[in-house]
Amino acid sequence: MGSSSTVDISAMQEIMLEFRAGKMVFVGKKFVHDSRKGLVRIGRGDEGLLHFQWLDRNLNAVED
Repeated sequence: MGSSSTVDISAMQEIMLEFRAGKMVFVGKKFVHDSRKGLVRIGRGDEGLLHFQWLDRNLNAVED
């Protein structure tokens, strides 16, 4: 969960659920909020598997 890799958004075949959500980051011994606006997306990929994604709404880029 600590890595921030960007994934192609078009890999989703069917979006099942989508809602606005923030993000928390674990720093040291406590959680700190990430000030970026986000979107949680749950969908089925081309291979038939379910994917849980957090999307940065400003950059339109998928992380985690």
